[in-house]
Parts: sequence; C-alpha cells; structure tokens
Amino acid sequence: MSDRQNEQRDLIAIGRGFDTWEPPEIDTSVPHSARMYDYWLGGKTHFAPDRALGEAIEQAIPDIKTMARENRTFLGRAVRHLVREAGIRQFLDIGTGIPTGGNTHEVAQAEAPGSRVVYVDNDPIVLAHARALMVSGGQGETAYIHADLRRPEAILAHPALTGTLDLTEPVGLMLVAILMLLRDDEDPRGKVATLLDALPSGSHVVITHPTGDFDPEAMEAVAAKAAQGRMTIVPRTRAQVEEFFAGWELVEPGVAPVMAWRPDGEPPVDPHAAYYWAGVARKP
Repeated sequence: MSDRQNEQRDLIAIGRGFDTWEPPEIDTSVPHSARMYDYWLGGKTHFAPDRALGEAIEQAIPDIKTMARENRTFLGRAVRHLVREAGIRQFLDIGTGIPTGGNTHEVAQAEAPGSRVVYVDNDPIVLAHARALMVSGGQGETAYIHADLRRPEAILAHPALTGTLDLTEPVGLMLVAILMLLRDDEDPRGKVATLLDALPSGSHVVITHPTGDFDPEAMEAVAAKAAQGRMTIVPRTRAQVEEFFAGWELVEPGVAPVMAWRPDGEPPVDPHAAYYWAGVARKP
C-alpha cells in the first residue's frame, strides 16, 4: 500500500471513530498514555481501556482533566517564549501524543512561519494522526518519527530528524509529560542527557513532570491505578525534576508549578492546583 493510500485509510479511520478501527502493531485492550491523555483533553481518539484507566485516575484526582489542560496550555506558553525571546526556529517534540489544538508546530509557525518541528511518539495511532493531520503551514516543515524515548540515539540518527533539523543550530527540545513514563531503572536521566548532549549551545529544553509534592496520597493512588492498568506513571519531586536540567541554565522562574510558569494574565490563585512541575532551561 502506498503512503498516500495509508494516509487516506488513516483519514477514513479518524472520521469513523477509533472504536471501529483496529490499528496495526498495537494491543487496543491495553491503555496507552497518549490516548488516555486525549480522553482527558476531550478528544475522540481513545478506546474503552484508555477511558477506563482515565476514569480510575480521575477518582483519585477529580481535577485531572483540568490539570491536563493546564499542562497543554503551558506547552503553548513555553513554545511562544522560545520563539519570541530565545529565537528558536526548530523543535524536537518527544512524546507528542494525539494531535489536538495548539500543537507545537501550530504555535511556533504562528509566531515564525519558517519554524521546523519533528514529532516523536511510539503509538501507531499517533502516527496515523500525524500523517493525516500534522500539515505544516507557511514556510515551515514538520516531520514525524515513530520511535521511543528509551532509544534516544535512534531518534537523533533518524533521517526524518537529520533531514528536517540542523543540529548545529539551537533546538527547542520538548519533553512535556513524558518522563513520568520511564521508571528509574530505565535511566530516564541518562536518556535525557543523551539528547541534551547532542544539542548545540543556545538550545533550550522544556520539561513538565507530575509530582506528589502537592498531594502525596493522590499521586500514590494514581501510580497504583496506572500499574493495575499495565502503565507506568512515576511522580517525581521538585529536586528530582531539577536533575533533568543539570548543567543547563534555568529560565526564570526556574522549576515552578506548571500554572505558575509565566502565566498569561493574572497569577493563579492556587498554583499547586495542577500537580505538575514545569521548567525551561538554556544550554550555555
């Protein structure tokens, strides 16, 4: 089947709804983080197991859907900061998830039409959406890599990346709500370090990470429910999140609650209402 036929099939599947489509290379009886997150954001690309786990986590944290939206809103603020204030024109977004409003390339290219973005995710359904929906506007480019953060060397060597991004020029690395999916024994800090080491001076990294610092019991329950659904969610403390930025210069206000990182308009009444730490840092 040609790439064009694949895209047409993907568009048909998207239009009909995914509950009637069995994508290749995936067990739809097992929940996936990208589809569960899509459910929280009000999307339509999820199966019954994704919704079931999403609802179970919502029992532990009733405001989880609001928190997911706050995390998504932060992504937009961070991308605009990188384009406007840091002059970044190319992005590597790992763990992009199901395309929705305010994707990295949409935000970046609205500010600078020539911006280039490479997306990375390990869910074939995300690949289907990326082929069909992630169409660049203006002069910029977008590309998609079906890969896993656990193999950063493969991401960096992928022809879609090397053909789209210039790694001799600053890059904005987006690691938004993805590092929680790696256990400590999978060496998430080493995986991040491999990516950071490959980027030139002036590059920036954007990270959000769920934490138990604001409500330990709730996040402990979330981790347990995720494990029952065969999904890994590892909450980390502020100090542990700061370790991912080691050697890079944190942009003010440093590692902060996601709602309090350079909010648009008035500061939030309760910045701890969303259980995520967020930060942006620059490579010296």
